[in-house]
Amino acid sequence: MRNTVLVVLVLALGVGFGFAWNSSSDFGPEGLDELEKQKGQFKTTLIHPDADFAGYSKLCPKRVLLQFRGPGPAQDKKTMGSLVRKKSSGPEIPEGEELETFRQVVGDAFTSEMGSCELFELVEEAGPETLYVRVMIADIVTDIASKSGKSDKPFSARGTVIVDLIDADTGMIQARFSESSKSKKAEDPITPPEAGAQWVNIWNWAEQVANELRLELERVCTES
Repeated sequence: MRNTVLVVLVLALGVGFGFAWNSSSDFGPEGLDELEKQKGQFKTTLIHPDADFAGYSKLCPKRVLLQFRGPGPAQDKKTMGSLVRKKSSGPEIPEGEELETFRQVVGDAFTSEMGSCELFELVEEAGPETLYVRVMIADIVTDIASKSGKSDKPFSARGTVIVDLIDADTGMIQARFSESSKSKKAEDPITPPEAGAQWVNIWNWAEQVANELRLELERVCTES
């Protein structure tokens, strides 16, 4: 049963994020069908059989893509539309400043963690030996909208995090990592950069997954 659910998830991700190529001229899921399942830090680790991670020296983060579960339309629906679960009732979907803060906090956490990886240089523009890092979070359930301005307790969230490593020259996906995860109660009162104290929980959630990504990068580079 568990294997069946995993296969359905992988297929859904492949179909759902196929919209990325149509809505963005930067890169798309070329080579997704060629990825092979391997063991790794994430629940689902898919690697291109011909990938040579030792041949890359730079990481270039892309805009974080978000898709929320709720009664309204999903964010980034052009990219993630087929994964939307429309419900008659459910948590409110953050909009405007809340949405962009969510995106920024997640993006900053990943960028901070990737910047600590000694095997790669973090860059803003792609060049030779560069991997794009595309972070997507699907089916997000969060209490951000309902708590906004009403509570000083940390916001919580859960969803499926998907990270693609894409060759900047060819647009071919070299690896995809994904897992369902949720934020935990914040243990550290430190406020993440450029985000309010209430966002610490979301920062810690993204940082935990980003740490797994860094460990996975180190592993695949060592084994290349």
